[in-house]
Amino acid sequence: MIPAPAAGDEGPGSASGGQRRYVTVLFSDVSGSSEHAERLEAEDYSELLAQFRRFAREVIPRHGGSVARLQGDGLLAIFGHLEPREDDGRRATEAALELHDAVAQLRAGSGPTATTLQLHSGIHAGLVLVIEGDIERGRFDVVGEVPNTASRLCALAATGQILVSEETLGPQAHFFNASTLRRLVIRGRAEPLNVLRIDGRASVERRFDAASRRGVLPFVGRKAALAELLAAAERARRGESPLVVVSGEPGIGKTRLVEEFQRRLEPDAFHVLQGYCESYLGAEPLQPFMQWIRGALGRQAPLTDDEALSPAAQALLGGAGTRASPHPVLLVTAIIELIGMLARQHTLVLVLDDWQWADDASRQALETLLARQMPVLVIVATRPSKEADPGLADARTLLLQPFDAVDSADAIAAWLPSVEPFVTQEIVRQSGGSPLFIEELCHAAAQGDFHATARRASAAWINALVASRLSRLPEAQAEVLRAASVAGNVFPDWLLERMVGEDAAAPLLQALSATDFLVAAGQPGMLRFKHLLTRDAVYGTVHPARRRALHLRVGQVLEEVGNQDAFEWLEALSYHYDAAGVSDKAAQYAEAAGDKALAAMATDRARVHYLTALRSLDALPQLTRPLKVRWCALAQKLGQACVFDPLDVTEGSLMFERAARLARETGDQNAIARAEYWLGYVNYGRGRPRVSVQHCETALTHALVSEDLKLVAQVEATLGQALASAGRYDRALPLLTRAVESKRQQSRPGSGTAVGSAYTLARIAYTLGDLGRFDEAHATFAEAQRLLGDKEHSVGASVLELVCAVHLWQGRWEEARRAGIEGSEIALRCRSRYLVAMGRALAACGGWALQEDPASLQVLREATQWIEERGGAVSTSLNHGWLLVATVRLGLEQEARQHAVNLFRRARAEDRHGQAMGCRSLARLAAAHGDVPRALHYLALADRAAAVRDSPRERAVTQLVRAELAPMLGRAADAAPLASSAAEAFESMAMQFHLERARKVLRGEFTGSAGSPSPASPPTA
Repeated sequence: MIPAPAAGDEGPGSASGGQRRYVTVLFSDVSGSSEHAERLEAEDYSELLAQFRRFAREVIPRHGGSVARLQGDGLLAIFGHLEPREDDGRRATEAALELHDAVAQLRAGSGPTATTLQLHSGIHAGLVLVIEGDIERGRFDVVGEVPNTASRLCALAATGQILVSEETLGPQAHFFNASTLRRLVIRGRAEPLNVLRIDGRASVERRFDAASRRGVLPFVGRKAALAELLAAAERARRGESPLVVVSGEPGIGKTRLVEEFQRRLEPDAFHVLQGYCESYLGAEPLQPFMQWIRGALGRQAPLTDDEALSPAAQALLGGAGTRASPHPVLLVTAIIELIGMLARQHTLVLVLDDWQWADDASRQALETLLARQMPVLVIVATRPSKEADPGLADARTLLLQPFDAVDSADAIAAWLPSVEPFVTQEIVRQSGGSPLFIEELCHAAAQGDFHATARRASAAWINALVASRLSRLPEAQAEVLRAASVAGNVFPDWLLERMVGEDAAAPLLQALSATDFLVAAGQPGMLRFKHLLTRDAVYGTVHPARRRALHLRVGQVLEEVGNQDAFEWLEALSYHYDAAGVSDKAAQYAEAAGDKALAAMATDRARVHYLTALRSLDALPQLTRPLKVRWCALAQKLGQACVFDPLDVTEGSLMFERAARLARETGDQNAIARAEYWLGYVNYGRGRPRVSVQHCETALTHALVSEDLKLVAQVEATLGQALASAGRYDRALPLLTRAVESKRQQSRPGSGTAVGSAYTLARIAYTLGDLGRFDEAHATFAEAQRLLGDKEHSVGASVLELVCAVHLWQGRWEEARRAGIEGSEIALRCRSRYLVAMGRALAACGGWALQEDPASLQVLREATQWIEERGGAVSTSLNHGWLLVATVRLGLEQEARQHAVNLFRRARAEDRHGQAMGCRSLARLAAAHGDVPRALHYLALADRAAAVRDSPRERAVTQLVRAELAPMLGRAADAAPLASSAAEAFESMAMQFHLERARKVLRGEFTGSAGSPSPASPPTA
């Protein structure tokens, strides 16, 4: 059974411990209160404050809020405590505006020195603990970060200002004229906050119009529904009376569909009248119908003499009586008359939006209209309801479902054209296909607030929307839904049956499915929350003590089942025991779940589980020596999960540094060697070859002492890779060759040993390519790909990206582009963010070289920025070298200078693979400006970069550039000898593209321009 709610849980009957609620908090203070108190008599100032409090007691409840505390010259009000509403943020802001206006009518003092009383206010929303108050704390005590932030915003607001956090209003911010104060630092908050300064009310009325000001989600999918609406319009043109209901949950895109339908109509053939219902304060009886008539006034054709209208209809048409009528029946009759008149002049489309909020008079009016069987199309947009609407019984219902993965990805791409694919995947996962949630998550990503692996961007206004839906559920359903949120986003139905009781669970789960909270998960017997954001919002309302008890109960139930098939539930057991605070079991199951994920090459999931296991060990009362040894062993497993994407563990270096410290405390030589090895590998993966070499050499010393020959070979391979990354090929090649020589012959393709050897071979091939030994390089790449076998693996992406780099060096642009694209696609399927980014970057280099394509240049910029923002830099000097080639060619000198800074920064870190290429482009730029000394300086630097790696390929390309620039450097006589020498080198290395360039110089066909030739002739990179 579900553990009973603890005292103070979130249930409606709790009192002593408070209730966890999503609320909006309004803080208001009288501006300059100290000055007023000093200038005024005490009685006069007391009277002013009494009037302020009277206004507060009138205004706040009128907007659906509760005054929690009135103290001195300040006010604390909360919205959403007693009845959560999805527009609580808007209500609080409207209340603040009205309260500011009311207080501004008060005068402090009299005569010429009198001043107007003014307020300053702050508004913020989120999860709080609401406790019944007392004489000291006021009516309610609101505990948590939210009231603190609202108070800080109030303190930051100037006289007369209202500051609201952006996440409180979301798309409803556009009901107001507001200025955005981005990334405001709020004392007491870890992260800055986007804040809106409210300058007044905006002219928009509909929620859709308000959202449109923020930016409407592009129209995606819904082809079948759109076709049905257009077909219904044609039926109306033929004299029929179609009625269509567009139904769906909030934010599913009902209004967007109807707007797109209207846009597709022939403007001369149809006349659309739009009306909407609302639950807000300004709603009037018969609101959508009155909006229809007001929208038609002045637009209809002149009346003919024989059209006799009733006096009520004539009054409506003349604009009189539009706010009221002597009798509702006469008013409805007049509305129907006018609609009939308009229907005789046009094919009429009548739209009723947000019908779920329609008043009884509007429902009666619609029934009367439908009974007349006029040749008009009526479209009703509404949310699903458990109770059937008898007035819509004959309607054709279009039930809008969430977007599928393809439509979701299309919508995200329209919002965020250059977003990385893993953010797209995460937005699809979190949104559940809801256009509203997609929009919010894209908005968060565009603002830089969304981190796919770090946290979810669930804004306060979304939580308020979920809370409003949760509050409308019967308590038994709400209780099961809270338990389901603890069970997880996806869970087996029998799990809740075991917790609730089989007889009680079935009807409750069926009811929750009917309300669209839970849906089938695609596997028999599995359920999931329709939207992950919904699950997170519901989970937040569960009291922490109760949450831990529920997690413990779920873990116990799964453990009982796990006696039969523990392997299936490892991940869930790890999660629930971790959340329950049972650290020993959490560590046990998390490690097993990590092993399971690593065996399946799901390295992203393995990293999560191993980090959970390490954290759980740290939560134990004491880290004994055996536990330290276990901690180090877990860190080594974490390292294995980081091999193909070291950027995905942001705290990776700290973890491995701690493992090295703990290993030294144990005195275990092998543990020290492994910890140092992984420090070397992570630093290699992050583009720090010098540091990597130091750790690998230390690891090698300890591995030899511990006589672990297998580890010695592994360390030597990584040491060789780090040395190769630094361009120290004289030491790297023997180590790399020795690391694979003993294993590659007997390695079965696709095995773990073969995969490791394949990567080492690819690094050898990459080194051979840099040395201009391209035939050997391609043969070695072929051997590496043979060892990979048929199974798709992240190493395959790494190999292809190294192939791409060698093709770029050889001037085989199309082969380079294809290899980079193929590598990034494999990386995407294997979920390696770094390899996706690097593959796209290198493919873009080939694309730019082929066509000087601006889109390729932009991909290269974005991928390089993504890598470096996450602390990665393996061979990114290549990226910066190519960025220099492109930006110099395009005359983007300011950007080129920044890439030059980054290039030399990477060279100082011993990443020099792109240094000579970049220096050659800088020499071209200097020559174009007539700065001969600087051009010669950069050519000398290019020669030096080639000499460090002893790369004949680099030397030959630099010679060619010297020949091309010789006339501009006043050394025209040197062009032919230099070009001839370079041509001889290119021919020996099979660098055909470069050979043709050298021959052009020899034929006198090269123009000597600073940039590269036309798109048909790519640059000498």
